[in-house]
Amino acid sequence: MRGQWPEAAARALAVRLPYARRLAASSGSATARASLAGLALALRALGHVLGRRVGVGEIVMTAGEKPCLAAQVATAQVATAQVATAQVASGVALAQPARARVPDAAAASGCPDFSISHSGPWVGCAAVTHGRVGLDIEMGTDARIADWVVREALLKATGAGLRDAGEVRALELRAAPVRWHGELWHVQRLDVFPGACACVLSSRALGAVDAHVVPLAELFAS
Repeated sequence: MRGQWPEAAARALAVRLPYARRLAASSGSATARASLAGLALALRALGHVLGRRVGVGEIVMTAGEKPCLAAQVATAQVATAQVATAQVASGVALAQPARARVPDAAAASGCPDFSISHSGPWVGCAAVTHGRVGLDIEMGTDARIADWVVREALLKATGAGLRDAGEVRALELRAAPVRWHGELWHVQRLDVFPGACACVLSSRALGAVDAHVVPLAELFAS
């Protein structure tokens, strides 16, 4: 990643991770920095939607599975959603709140969800209080990439991963919301990443997304 990286603050977050994750985050590579920034964004986004501080120990990270918030901290608050994004290249973070409108079965569980993505200089996290969410960011702005971010966001929202990539390629995107495996998924394209396409896919309809900027150095502040 380019630009000013808050070494000390980022290191303070990394040392609180489980051993294997801590080793990976300490490598200093662009991917390690992006992953660490994504985690910091997740803590901020979840804290925003839950109305309280979320600790790194509450994030469950299992190899091969979608990261999640520990089940015991789920709440039944009024549903809200936030998309938080960070441009590591220029040392800023963007946070975007959006209010959910329509309840669904997933919301009834009271479980929050989040999704992290990074591509090029961009790192992002989408979080919702109830339901499921997937975020994907890909560099490039052509139609092929614009379609792929929808499909990738769906894989992330469902936790299916690339094992279902072949099936999701055949997904019909012209209808809104998108239907997959008998479920409806709401598509929200994000026009906030210059030079990239991004999409949030959620199991509940989300309202408009409003962006605000947070200095990158503050992203790791406790």
